[in-house]
Amino acid sequence: MKRFVLCASLGVLSIATTTARGTLQDQKTLLYADFERMENGRPVSSRGGLIQLYAYEESSIHKSTFKGMEGVEPAAPELVRVKKDDPNRAMKFDFALKAPNQWAGVTVEVHGLPDENGRYVPDDVSGFKALSLEAYATGIEILRLEVISGERGRDMGMTYPQMTFKVRSGLNTYKVPLTAFTQPAWVTERRVDAKDILKRLTSVNLTAFCDQCELNKQGMVIVDNMMFEK
Repeated sequence: MKRFVLCASLGVLSIATTTARGTLQDQKTLLYADFERMENGRPVSSRGGLIQLYAYEESSIHKSTFKGMEGVEPAAPELVRVKKDDPNRAMKFDFALKAPNQWAGVTVEVHGLPDENGRYVPDDVSGFKALSLEAYATGIEILRLEVISGERGRDMGMTYPQMTFKVRSGLNTYKVPLTAFTQPAWVTERRVDAKDILKRLTSVNLTAFCDQCELNKQGMVIVDNMMFEK
């Protein structure tokens, strides 16, 4: 757990709670990932869950690429200091989305808990009201959040409940009501209730993406202090 205070120009965010598995519904906040913890040479979430990067695209000729931490498998974002003299760290990855593409993206997948015997371990976060995080992005105007529940991680493709938000200039805190997460309108099969997903949440995904990509997009994404709030 970390206690973090942003500079006055960005506002203040204080975290002073513990996270114990099995007592989530009694907590006012759940610090999902503060991007301070390392295990076996790679970043993990606040309670030791896997953090990984992957890319996707519609056109196999115009592949999406990313840059994160070097020399780790599966790929992971870097942990960086936002300010030279600030001990706090955040996660960072660079992305490049190539055109033309019907759809393309680079995703960071954050698991709340460590896997057990090769299987994802779910959290019940249905008692919380919002998901908040701090984000900074260049080269793109919109980021997407998804809430995932699945033993195979990406077993439902792009059909999990999701929402998008427009990024503002600088590092800002974004607070998203959990009621904002819905499946895409084009999904006609495998409809799910977001509340059911939140009862067995295995990861939160954040994606730099473009749909109907006509121009190349490249830049970076920095994220810190991802947490659920009541």
